[in-house]
Order: sequence, then C-alpha cells, then structure tokens
Amino acid sequence: MQRQQQPSGLAVFMANVPQGLTIQSLRAQLNPFLEQLRIKDWDCDKPRGKTFGILTFLHRKDGQAFLNKHGEQPLPGSVFSGKPRMRAQLLLLHKPVYCRESDREADPTLLKVLETAADERKRPVEDVGDIHDHRPVVFETRELSCGHYDYPDGILTYTADVQWSALGGVAKFAKHTLIVSFKHSIGQIRLEIPYRTIHQVVISNRPTSLFLTLWEPPRIFLLAHQSAENELLSMFGNVSINMGSSLPRPGERERLSKIPHGNTDHGKVLGQSLIYCITLSPADFASKIDRLRNENEYLELSHHNVPIASIGCSYMADALASFTATIAAYSQTIPFDTLYQFQALVQNGYLLPYTARNLLRRLQRTKSDSAPQRNEDTGNAEPGTSPTRFAFSALAVKKLFTQTPFPGPYTEAKMFGSDEIWSLLETNEKEIQQGLIQELFSERARQNLTMVHKVQVTPTRIVFHGPEPEAKNRILRKFPRHTGYFARIQFCDEDGQDLYFNPKVSLKTIYLRFKKILLEGFPIAGRLYKFLGFSHSSLRSHAVWFMAGFIDDSKQLRSYATVIPELGDFKGIRSPARWYYVYIIIIGAARIGQAFSETPIAVNLVELGTDVKYIPDVNSKDGSRVFSDGVGTISRELLEAIHDRMPQKSRRATCLQIRWAGAKGMLSLDDTLEGNVMCVRGSMIKFQSPDIQNLEICDVANKPIPLVLNRQMIKILEDMKVPNSWFFKAQNRELNRLRKITAYTNNTVIFLRRQKVAEQMGFHQFIRRLHQLGLDYKKDAFLCSIIETIVLREVRLLKHKSRIPVEHGVTLFGVMDEFGYLGDEEVFITFDKQEEDSYPNLHNRLVIVTRSPALHPGDIQIRRAVVPPRGHPLLSLSNCIVFSQKGDRDLPSQLSGGDLDGDIYNVIWDPIAVDGCTREFAPADYPRVSPLDIGRDVRAEDMTDFFVDFMATDQLGLIAIRHIILADLRDAGTVHDECKLLAEMHSTAVDYSKTGIPVNMSRMASLRTKYRPDFLAPAPPANIVDKTEIRFEAPVAPSADADEDDDAGPRHKFYRSDKILGELYRAIDEKKIWKDDIHLEVNRFGPSLWDELFVHINRQCDENFGGVNWQRALREAHNIRRVYDDAIGTAAIEYSDHSSKSITELEVFTGTIFNKSGIQTRRQRDTSTRLKDAFDQITKWVEGLIRKHHIKSSGGPFDEGAGDDPQDEYDEEITNPDTDSTALELSIACLHVGVAGGVRRSSNLRNAEEIESFKVIAAHCALRELETAIKQKEIADGAASVGFVGGGFLVRSDGRRLM
Repeated sequence: MQRQQQPSGLAVFMANVPQGLTIQSLRAQLNPFLEQLRIKDWDCDKPRGKTFGILTFLHRKDGQAFLNKHGEQPLPGSVFSGKPRMRAQLLLLHKPVYCRESDREADPTLLKVLETAADERKRPVEDVGDIHDHRPVVFETRELSCGHYDYPDGILTYTADVQWSALGGVAKFAKHTLIVSFKHSIGQIRLEIPYRTIHQVVISNRPTSLFLTLWEPPRIFLLAHQSAENELLSMFGNVSINMGSSLPRPGERERLSKIPHGNTDHGKVLGQSLIYCITLSPADFASKIDRLRNENEYLELSHHNVPIASIGCSYMADALASFTATIAAYSQTIPFDTLYQFQALVQNGYLLPYTARNLLRRLQRTKSDSAPQRNEDTGNAEPGTSPTRFAFSALAVKKLFTQTPFPGPYTEAKMFGSDEIWSLLETNEKEIQQGLIQELFSERARQNLTMVHKVQVTPTRIVFHGPEPEAKNRILRKFPRHTGYFARIQFCDEDGQDLYFNPKVSLKTIYLRFKKILLEGFPIAGRLYKFLGFSHSSLRSHAVWFMAGFIDDSKQLRSYATVIPELGDFKGIRSPARWYYVYIIIIGAARIGQAFSETPIAVNLVELGTDVKYIPDVNSKDGSRVFSDGVGTISRELLEAIHDRMPQKSRRATCLQIRWAGAKGMLSLDDTLEGNVMCVRGSMIKFQSPDIQNLEICDVANKPIPLVLNRQMIKILEDMKVPNSWFFKAQNRELNRLRKITAYTNNTVIFLRRQKVAEQMGFHQFIRRLHQLGLDYKKDAFLCSIIETIVLREVRLLKHKSRIPVEHGVTLFGVMDEFGYLGDEEVFITFDKQEEDSYPNLHNRLVIVTRSPALHPGDIQIRRAVVPPRGHPLLSLSNCIVFSQKGDRDLPSQLSGGDLDGDIYNVIWDPIAVDGCTREFAPADYPRVSPLDIGRDVRAEDMTDFFVDFMATDQLGLIAIRHIILADLRDAGTVHDECKLLAEMHSTAVDYSKTGIPVNMSRMASLRTKYRPDFLAPAPPANIVDKTEIRFEAPVAPSADADEDDDAGPRHKFYRSDKILGELYRAIDEKKIWKDDIHLEVNRFGPSLWDELFVHINRQCDENFGGVNWQRALREAHNIRRVYDDAIGTAAIEYSDHSSKSITELEVFTGTIFNKSGIQTRRQRDTSTRLKDAFDQITKWVEGLIRKHHIKSSGGPFDEGAGDDPQDEYDEEITNPDTDSTALELSIACLHVGVAGGVRRSSNLRNAEEIESFKVIAAHCALRELETAIKQKEIADGAASVGFVGGGFLVRSDGRRLM
C-alpha cells in the first residue's frame, strides 16, 4: 500500500517549565489544554531537572492552533535589550510558561512515532479487542508491618514481626503493581508489590487495614534524594498541586535488601514474614475498596477482621534462631537430605520455624537401627558409618511442598498443626515404601544425571530448591558418593529472573549483599557451603557452585583448597593489579570453570587403550592466524568404540565436542589414522591436568540443525541487497504451515513430531491413533491447549523475533580440512538427508556462510562450496562444515570472531538469496586483547569479585538492542559507523566472560535514542487461564495522563519501521491468526472424547477376548496415578523460576515455560530444555509401570528419543507378585482412573492444580497394549501349536493369561 507523505509537523519550545515536572507529569499538565483544542497527535519532552521543554505536533496546523491560543505574546510598549518583552498565555502549576515555535525542525523520528500512534488509533475496535480503562486507587497509609499468620487456640491471628510508621504515606493500586511509599529517617521508602505476587488480600475494618499474603518479598527502594512533594506528584499524576518553583531534581532509586528498622533486623525475617499489613486512613475506605473490587481483576479480595497478637507473641526472629539451633544439633543424626527439606520448607515460607522444629524433635525421637532402609538415607552419609533410620524420609518431607496450603481465613487451623503434618508425613512415607518412585530415580541415574541441591540468592532472601536432576560435570564424577556436598547457587531477582537493568535504579546494595554471600558462604542443614567455582555458561546465567567440606573415600578432608588444585595446574594464570584490569582474572575463572561444564557422557579412554597424540596447530604463513583453533582429530576405531558407549542415534556422529583433562574443543574423524588414536592440538589445551582418564562429551554432530533466521542476520542480508521478496516467501511459507496445523490432523501429527512434544510417550502417535479411530482430539480442552500453546509460541517467535526457517539452509558444527584439499575461498558442506527433503548438490555453488550473533556487516560472507572426489577422507565426515586451512585468514574468525572449539555455523544455498547479495563487506578485524599480569596467581576472592562485577556490568543485551535500533534508523543500516562501533562493543561484551575486559559503555553515550522501531514493541500479553485456556489481556486505553507507576521499566516510543524487519513484523497479525486459525471453537457437548475412547477399547476387548477384567487392577492404577501426580507436581515446582509458585501442568507436558510476552528469557529457554528431559523421564517411568515393563538402559542426553514406536524402549513384560493383573488390564484401569479424576485437592493449596495428563498417557498405553494383544491373538489363531485356556484367553509360555 502506498504510504502517505510524512507530515511536516511542528515543534514548540516551552520556557520556564516547573523544574520538578517529569515528562509524564508535564504531559498530564498539558493534556487538558490540548483536549480543549481537540488535538490528539502530540508529544512532549523535558530534560529532568531543567526548566524548558519541547512540545511536538504531528500536524503543523495543530501546532499553529496551540500557539494561537497559548503562544507567548509581546507586551505592548515593553522592550528589553532591544527586544519586546513577552507575556505567557499558559500556566502550569501556577507558573507562566512561554511557548513559541522552536528554531529547530520537529524530530522526524518522533513524527513517525506520532504517525504510528495515530494509525493505531484508527484501527477498528475488533482488531484490538475490548479496551480496558484503568484508574488507580490511592489510599493514605498510617502504618506498615510484615509478619505471619498463626492459629493460637484454632483462631487465625496475625503477628507483626516488624513495624514501621507510615503516617502520611500512600498505598497506590496502579495498573499492575501496588506501590507503598512513606517517609523514613533515611529518606523516602518505596515498596513495589506486583499483583502476580499477591495470593490474597484480606480486608479488615478493625482497624481499616489490608492484609496481603505474598508469594515473595516486595521490591524495596530508597528515594533518598527525592522530596516528599515530588514523590506525591509522581504518585498522584495529573493532580494540580501548588509547590512553587523549587521542586528538586529526583535522584535515582537505590534498591535495598530490607527496610531499615531501629530495633529489629528486617532482613532476618524478610523471607519468611510474608504477610504484610497496611493500616489505612478510614476516610473513604469503603468506597475505595468498592472501586478496587470493581476495577482490579488481578486481586482476590475477601473480608475478615483478623485479630492482631499483642501479648505472648511468637516472633519470627526468635523462632528462626531456635529452628537453626535445632538443625545444628541434629545435623549428625538426622540425614542431611531430610534436614534440607525441612530447612527449605521454613526458608521458602511454607512452615513456621516452631512447627518445623517440633517435627524435627519428634523425628529425632523415632530414630531406629531396624527401620527399613531408604536410598536417600545413605546417599550423603560419611563412608564407613551405618545410617540411622527414621519414621519418614526426605522424599516424604519434600511432598509437603505440594500439600501445604496458604494460611488464611478459609484454611483450617489443623492443616498447620504438628500432629496433622506428622500424619501426612507418615502417609507420604507409606506411599514411597511401595517402591514405585524408585524406578524414576534409577532412570535418572541411567541418563548420567545426578541429583543436585539448588539455591536461589535474591536481593532479600535465600531459598532452597530440589534436589533436581543435573548433568554431571567433572567434579561431580570425581566424588560420586558425595554429590550432596555440592550445590548450585543462582543469583537472581525475587521472581527467579535476572536482575532487571534500569538506569534509574542503583543495585549497589544488592551486589554488596551478593559479594558478602560469595565470600562468606552460608549454612545448609548443618553444613557450611562456600564458593567453589563457575563455568563460562553458568557465569552468563549468574550461577556458581558452592561446596561444603567433607571426608572422601580415602579419608582425606576435601575443600576448595584441595579440590581445585586436583583439576589441573592453574599456576601462572595471573591478572593485572590495577583496579581497571582486575576483571581480567576471569582468564583463571574460565579455565577452572571448564571442570564445571556439563558433560552428560564420559568415556574411559584408559579402558579403550587410547593413544593420545599432540599435534601442532595449523597457522597462517605469518603466524598471526590459527586455522585449527580448537579442533583435533580422532581415528575411526576409537570413534566406533566411543559410539558403542553412546545412545543409538548418536552413533552416526563423526564430530564430537569434548572436554579432556585441560583441553576443550572438537574432534573430527580422520580415516587415515590407525588404531585407537586421539590427536589434540595446543589451541585446545587451556591448562595442564593429570585427569586424563575420561573423555567427556558435551555434544555430538549427529544430525543437521535446521537453519532459522534472526533479526540480526536479516538486517545484514537486507544491507547486502537480498530481495525483500525472499524474506516474505520464507515467512509466508512458515506462516501458512502454522495456520494449517490445527485444521488437519495429519498436519498436527507432523508438527508435534517435529516439535518433539511429549516425545517419550509418542504424543503425536496418540493423536494419529485417535484420528484413525474416528475420534477428534479437539473435543478435549487439555489436548487442544497442548497443541495451541506450541503453535502460538511458534507464531510469536516468527513475529516478534523474526525466527524464520530457511528451506535451503542448515546449521552445522565447524571443523578444519585436515588434508589441505580446500582452496582458501572454499568450504565443504556435508549433512544427512532429513525426512522427505531432497539432498542438494552443492558442488561448485556459492553459498552464504555466517554465525550468530552477527552484527558487523562483514559477519556474513559468501564462499564456494565444493565436494571432494570419491574416496577422499573428507567424505567420511557428516553434519559439519569443513573450512579451509589456506589463505591469509581463517574464515571462522571472520564470522563474528568464531573458532572451531564447538561453534556452529549457518549456511544458505538458496540461489535467490545468494545471487541477490550484490554487496559484500569486509569482515571485522578487532585487535586482540592480551591479559596483563598482576604478579600473582588467581585466588577464590578474585573469582567472586569478578562474578559480581560481571553481573553488574554485563551489557550484552543492551548493546544488541541499540544496534538493531540504529541499524533501522540509519539509511546505511549496519554499514553505518555507529553500528560498526556497536558491533565492536558487542564483540568485546561477548568475550568479557573469557577475557575479563569490560565494555567501555561511555562510548555509547552519543548513541542514545528514545525511539524504537515497531518490531521491537512488546507482544500483547497472554496468560494461561484455568489450566487449559490461553487468554490475551485486554489492552489499556492510551492516555496522555498515563500513570508513571504503571511501567516498571523505561518508557519506549515506537515508530513504523520502513525496513524489511518492520514489514515482516506487520505482515503477521497474531491475534487474528489465533482467533481464526489456532484457537478453534469446538462443540464439546455430548459424550467426551475419553468416554468414546473407553467404549471403543471395551468393545474391542469384548469382540477379541470375550472381555477383560480391568476392575481388579483399580487399586494398582490408583497407586500409579498418585505417584504420577506427585511427580508432575514436584516437577512443576522444581522447574519454576519461582521458589514457591509452580508452573502449570500444561508447561510440564509441553516442556515449555510459558512467558506471557511470548518470548522466553534465556533462563526460561535453558529451563525448558531440562524440563522436557525431566518430563520424558517421568513418562518413560510411568509407562513402564502401566505396561509392566522394565525400562531399558536410557538413550541418554543425545538420543533423539523414541522412534515411531517407543515399544523398543522397554524389556519384556514383568509381573508384580503382589498383583495378578496384566498390562492390558492395568492400562485400561489407569485410563478409567485418569478419566475419573484424582483426589480432589484443597483450592487454598499453593499449587492446587488437578493433574489431567495421566489419562493421556494411560490411554496411549491402553491402545498400544490392545494392539499388541490383538496381534498376538491373530498370530496365535494361525498357529497350530498355540495352547488356549477356557474362555479363549491367550496364554504365555509361563502359563499366565495375557488378559
């Protein structure tokens, strides 16, 4: 569509603006004047603390109308310095403001912003949905306290653990957050409590108060340099207040870890005292509560006059001290895992410390030497000691996380009584003793996983998780009987995400807290855990490893001082002494951290008789470039021996990413090597290590990775003149595929298989089987939600991240041509044919080669692909791109500074894209940074200092976003000098975690912009509602007097981008696609899907076998369902970023953490990968129970999962001597139990979701068992030698009936 010419606009200069007005409050003050003139398309700007501003109009006529009404006018006969004196015609806060046309043109980008907003306003109402108009509700505060609920004499009572006077303060219910602000002796205190963290609000009239039950502590800020008047202006928005002309400039907020108090340390109870009481002014209390109830859809409000304890109170600080002493006293008798779970229940705010203390005392009295032994009783015991047995185990205690409700007006007092909890623990233990859960732990062990305790350190508290399955690293393998002495520590915000960068917020206090914990450690269940180290990847995710001292199997005391030196020789790894260069110590940290890298598979090279050879690196003629940087070779004989110890589907791999001793990198197959040979190069060796026995495998090149474009690649390709039509063709191909997924079941099946949704249970096969039976999965809301969630995720990635699949492209590991066949401008590309795709002939064809992240225009290069002649050893390689060893500079280093130690590279051979690249740019060549010597070896405190400094100064994301903005704004795109500068800064930031050289952010000062292209606008929020429905939030009506407190982060102004990224973004209407193509309205009246399936199965049993007595397996089925529900509930808590709030069953089943913005954070992506593996383990385990099969040795982390029929994942059918049911009977019984529903749980439980997926797994098991039984019957009917028993039942060789 032809775009109209951009309006010229008009800028108005405003002088003598009240100094304390912010941009938002200035907008609020101006709005009434502009509404009078019926002007809608305008914006204003004002430097903070200054007395001038700019008012910009989209249409020049509107600006002239404003000046005609409010522009300054000359005073007749009054002259000063030869110029007429002026009279203001605009008053803001009773101050005259002088307005005149600016001598500068209106900002063209701002005009684009205003034009975009005007276009949005003209859109039909049905396009944006129902508009919600939000108005904040503001109360005056009297007092604030934090405390806890208890039930003395069975009556709900609130005890205030810490109290503050908040007289004259404000409690404001903004759009998404409750903000409480009050004066304190150190300044103005501000609490931010997002509504998502509020479980319940109890309204009390005696006195007029609100009791808030929180999931997590509030965010606390100090506004030390901001006056109360200015804070009130911020809080009340457009209320006109006469404050004169001396409003001070607001300072930045400082994030605090507690609210200071004269007598009590708030920090000691902050994590457990999660009931906040706000005493409010009685003025207009009832009417404001009514407004809050009517206008706030996020809060659960209830009325109850809560008694407040005053005499004989049990304060949280005293209770915590008593509980800590009890833990210490029992640390030598009660198993560590059990103590850990009790401490987690207290730390995370589930149980009161006195309750947990009383339970521990009672448990101590039950110790016995004759009780049944449990796995977790011995896992962390010291070698040579005989464990003492107790009434229940750590697993029984851990189940309390899914069984403990929130205290409140509608929770029975007995739920928190010691006797009730003890009874619950005994019941839990009886279920565990049935042994069903143990097979799950065995499966995790087969997957080469170990259970690791995980701890979150937030700005206010320390919370405990797990233990959770974690891939082993070198240290965990070294001490397999003492893994409980190691813990993974995550430093994050209260919600489990990274601390949000905000230029207006200082995090100095928080980082000092983190540094103190890193240096001093903290106690866990009677052990003192202290810093040990971190890997490169864990540094980026802000996680470290801690350990507690222990006596190993050889009776040696183990600590940081003894563990680290045994990993290798780190002497000589030094750092500069001057403060600027102190960051360089990461050179040491990165190499020590190599031992912490996850390596799911380890192969014993000594057992294989491996001959390790050291070969020289291949360098350029002048020696300045290393062509073989990070890659070695391996013989076929050794590779095949390693294959025998790997999963079946990884045995095709010819390239391995490895860790060995002090070396890391890739090994590629060299068919010219004879014997069991591994060749290692100097560029692979990072330090010397005696630990040469095990070859640890991080990843394998067992298949090609589909190539997906991203915004950075698309922008550079646009600058290289790739035609826009190519991008649209690729996007439309994917969009059409996604739109048809729910329309046809065959499309659904293919999509689910490619996405690997519930792969272990064969979910795509289940949907296909239902279709073959004439049953429509859409009749079940849960099954629909599974598919719709994944499709919506893909649509949102396509729109908001430009993740466009490329049909003629692939992503591969990079290795070097060991034989010198390739010319300096040539590459060899080899990969396995995928499904129905035809294998391309790439010989003598130009291809596009790149690597992510690509920011510099030269990060994408064009090279010629060649194929070696038949019989050449390069043809033995697969699923990799082979780079030449000839020329002046290696190609990998030209592509975003890549190397060959495990980097993956993108290749495109589509002729339209390749031929369209009429421009090609020289690669970047940034100078290498040499570490400076501090004159001593790196110590632990150096590493902890660097870790905190890295958290505080990591600006990688900020640089990348600024780059994409400027590349869109500047006509030259990524070729512009500003973009090249940002690309260089990004390269420095990427290497920061390895080199320790931080980015000089002052270089970005001149590159600031307040505007963003529309393709960076946030996605419309969507939430999972009632477990199965995804619902988009109603948009909020835009307003000129918008509330400053409604946005936690910086405000961005978006303009319509005319570049390819903007056009691709606007071509997708996700809400329309959701409504028209994904979320289909289905008539679900009549029999349910499950009723129809149950009828089919019973009919088949009647016709083929004369009926099946599945009722006798009901008790066993109920037991299996109960342990499955527990496993899913536990996973929902363990894989949640939040310490208390679980993710949904839908997220567990799909293996995807749902983000309402549609775009996962890095941590959520990593967690989703682990969650998918965990759900596959759970389904494999429960299928084994239902189908009465032993689970075979696991495929391991590189296995692609079950094939078209997961039947081969199991050994022969087994029989439980305690039951007489067959697998078919049990699977049908499980389906019946699944459809009937589980035990109804209290709605006041923290995570009260009823599990629905059990029936899905049971149904698929039943269908497969039925198919197997029918096939066996058909075979038996045709064989004369088969014996039958009365009634026509098929018998096995052992004489037992199959059904």
